[in-house]
Amino acid sequence: MKKLKRRHFLALSALAAPVVMPGKLLGREGFVPPNEKIHLALIGKGNRGNDHIGMFCGNPDFQLTAVCDCWDAHMRDGKSLIDRRYGNHDCRMFQSYEEILTRKEFDAISIATPDHWHTKIALEACRAGMDVFSEKPLTLTLLEGRQIVAGARKYNRVCSSGSQRVMEDYGYMAPIIQSGVVGEVREIHVGVGPAGVDCYLPEEPTPEGLDWDRWLGQAPWAPFNAERMSGSYGGGWRRFSDYGNGFLADWGAHKYGGALYACGMDHMVPVKVFQPNTEANPSNEMLAVFPNGVKVYHGGPHDITIIGTEGEYRHRQPAKPRHAVNVRRYHGGATNIVADFAFCVRNRLRPFQDFFYGARTAALCQIFNIAYKTGHDLTWDDENMVFVGDEVATRMVSRPQRAPYTFEV
Repeated sequence: MKKLKRRHFLALSALAAPVVMPGKLLGREGFVPPNEKIHLALIGKGNRGNDHIGMFCGNPDFQLTAVCDCWDAHMRDGKSLIDRRYGNHDCRMFQSYEEILTRKEFDAISIATPDHWHTKIALEACRAGMDVFSEKPLTLTLLEGRQIVAGARKYNRVCSSGSQRVMEDYGYMAPIIQSGVVGEVREIHVGVGPAGVDCYLPEEPTPEGLDWDRWLGQAPWAPFNAERMSGSYGGGWRRFSDYGNGFLADWGAHKYGGALYACGMDHMVPVKVFQPNTEANPSNEMLAVFPNGVKVYHGGPHDITIIGTEGEYRHRQPAKPRHAVNVRRYHGGATNIVADFAFCVRNRLRPFQDFFYGARTAALCQIFNIAYKTGHDLTWDDENMVFVGDEVATRMVSRPQRAPYTFEV
C-alpha cells in the first residue's frame, strides 16, 4: 500500500480544527437543528453493545433506531432492550451493517464489535456520509491507525473513539501534571494486563442463527468456540491476537490514554522500545521511549504512576494544580463522552477523543505487543511506518485480511 507520510498524517490530523462540511441533518448555517434527534444505528450487540444501548438511549440528543448483529439472538435481544427503553416497537433489525450504510435516515453509527471489525466498518460509514462513535481499542494494527484517521479526514466526518475513562476517570490529572506538580515528567508507569496470545481452542457446534464467518471477518478462519467469541470483560476474544491485542490494549486504551493525556503526550507514539532486564532497560517492565525522552513502562504496582523531576504522582492521590492550565476537554460543557459526541455532531467539531487520539494510544499498545511477540528491542520510524532494521517486526505493522472482508482507504 502507498505510504502515508507522517507530515501528511499530522497535517490531516490538525488536532482541534472544526470539521467544515454539512451533515445530512444540517440546518441553516451548517448546524444540526437542536430540536431534531441524531438518528443512530448500533452495530454489534454483545456485552459492550448493551452498554451502548444504555448510553445512547439515555441521551436525549440521540434516537437509537436500529441494531445490527451477525447473531440473530443478539440482534433480537438488542431490539427488545431498545424498544423497552423507548416504550415502542420502532427499533429495526439488520444482519448486515452494509444495508444500514445505504439508508439515508441514519446520521451516525455506534460500533461495539470486537476490535478487528472497527476500522472496516468505520471507514465504510465515513464513506457513506455517517458520523462514527467506535469502541476502544480503536484499531487492530498500526496501519489501520493511519487508515482510520485518513478516512475520517478524507470524508470529513465527526468520529469519536470511545474511551470514556480517559476524561471521566483520569482527566482530573491533566491540570495537576501539566501545572508542574511533579516538575518535568520523566517516567510513566501503567499497571495494565498482558499482551495478546494465540488461540488454540477445540471446535464446538455453531449456535443456530450465528453467521460465524462474518463474525470472524478479516481474521483468519478458525472453528467456532464459545470462548473465542465471548465478550467477557475478563476473557474471551479480548485475549486473542486474531481479534485484539490483549488486555494490554483493551485496558491500555483507558489507562495509557489517560496517562498520556494527563502529560500532554497523547498525540505522540514511541520511537524506541526496550525489552526488560537488559542493559538498556534494567527494570522488569517493558519500556517505550517517546520523542520527548519520557519513558513509558508496561507495568508497575499501581494503576498510573507519573514520575517527574520534583516527585511522583499516583492516580487518586490528593493534589491540586499549581496554577490554572488550559487543557483539552469535552465540548460544550459535556460531562460524558456521548454528550461530547452529540455536541460535536451538531456543531461539526472534532470530539475530545477524536480518532487521531484513539489511534495514537492504540499504536503504543500495538508497538508493545509487537515487542513481546518478537522479543526484540525496536526502533519505530513513524514517518515511514517501519521498524528500523527489523523485517520481522515490520511485517506486523499490518496483517493479511481474509476475503471478502478486506478494506482500504
